[in-house]
Amino acid sequence: MDLNTLNRIDKLKRLKSRGPKTPKWLKPYHMLFMAFLTIFIFGAIIKVLEQNH
Repeated sequence: MDLNTLNRIDKLKRLKSRGPKTPKWLKPYHMLFMAFLTIFIFGAIIKVLEQNH
């Protein structure tokens, strides 16, 4: 095997081991922020629905 094919195999192995790359906006802190935001929105909706009854 020549150097090119070895490098290609190595690159493929590294890509496989790393798994799918997460986009920049899906970093952990953004996920936490989104979770809190959704919980807050759901809470607000429930409060509004309770007031209407």
